[in-house]
Amino acid sequence: MLYDSHCHLNHSPLVDNLTQVLQRAEEKSINHFLVPATCPDDWLITLKLAQSYPQICAAIGIHPWFVTSYNESALSQLEQLLYHHPQALVGEIGLDFVRAHSVAEKNLQINCFEAQLQQAKTAQRPVIIHHVHATDACLHSIKRCRFTYGGIAHAFSGSMEEAQAWIKQGFLIGVGSLLLRPQAKKIRLIAEKLPLQHMVIETDAPYMSPLPHQNNSPDNLRQIAEIIASLRNCHWQDIAAITSENIHKIIPVQG
Repeated sequence: MLYDSHCHLNHSPLVDNLTQVLQRAEEKSINHFLVPATCPDDWLITLKLAQSYPQICAAIGIHPWFVTSYNESALSQLEQLLYHHPQALVGEIGLDFVRAHSVAEKNLQINCFEAQLQQAKTAQRPVIIHHVHATDACLHSIKRCRFTYGGIAHAFSGSMEEAQAWIKQGFLIGVGSLLLRPQAKKIRLIAEKLPLQHMVIETDAPYMSPLPHQNNSPDNLRQIAEIIASLRNCHWQDIAAITSENIHKIIPVQG
């Protein structure tokens, strides 16, 4: 069975039609989901989904797009929620320097990211990292915080050298919906050549749709697995087995 390691079932329109979404995914042999929150406003609904659906694992954190919600109150709430939800990961956190237009904005993102790395370190949880035009800065923060619990480098689109830098810090490489775009050449090389023990697969649904003006869907994970299998001359079920095993090493088995 396939494990979608990054899927926003907590966001519309997926959360509004969750029964049907999960049923369509099940028909494609997708039966586990890691669902990250992006800001304090969706932490509780994400945790509730994980409590209500055994196939869902939650992650909670402040995404760099929502860095304005970062303050001491939010950090205190995050600490308490992690304490009371021992299976929750920390995420989606990280850096997005496309959204930072000044040194001050970059520094705010870094402060928010490193504060959450410290929370994850204290709670001994892996993290789900958003990294856009900021790979070096993310890795620098991870080293500076002496964070050693690993996690997932989400929506990877970089080089093999960058992938190895993440792996060296204990991270799995999230390969996903970019594979549905034929023009994305670098990620096809990663999908073909990266040792499978370092890979997980994801959709980022409802985001990162391969088609304009349409929402992505978690049942696209099957096609992602099939593309990787075709690049490696194996069966998609081989990809499912190995990538699911990889994520279960950092996430308690659900269901």
